[in-house]
Amino acid sequence: MQFLLGFLVGVVITGVLIWKVMPKMMSITKKSNLNFEDTVEAVQKEAKALGWNAPHVYNMQQSFTKAGYENVEKMKVVSLGHAKYAYKIVRNDKDKNILGFMPYRAGVYEDKNGDVYITGANMGIMSKMFGGNVEKIMGASAKDLEKAFAKFSS
Repeated sequence: MQFLLGFLVGVVITGVLIWKVMPKMMSITKKSNLNFEDTVEAVQKEAKALGWNAPHVYNMQQSFTKAGYENVEKMKVVSLGHAKYAYKIVRNDKDKNILGFMPYRAGVYEDKNGDVYITGANMGIMSKMFGGNVEKIMGASAKDLEKAFAKFSS
């Protein structure tokens, strides 16, 4: 009986820890060494230098302002795709379930203090949850973007 109670308490504690820790692990946020517009430009430029494309930039501040919200800090979302990586994943029917995660999106925002940050999904961690081919390809793409963003963030 003690074993069962201890086991259940362990399961509950583990569940609570995962519930609290996982959200922080699922995203990466780094402070930029550049101003807001230069950071948005650097995200695109450095990713492109590694073979990525940036097909769209969403101006979130503008969208919120148009919707009637006031005092919204600067924020943009940059879509980033890499055909070589994406194709290696979606060519397999069993891996197409992650299509909704493509393209990768990097957020750039300015906080109330004027500091600029870049944020996005932690593809390195996420890739491990999928395993197999997706883990291998998504893990490699995560390293690419880490390398690109490290040039202007800390």
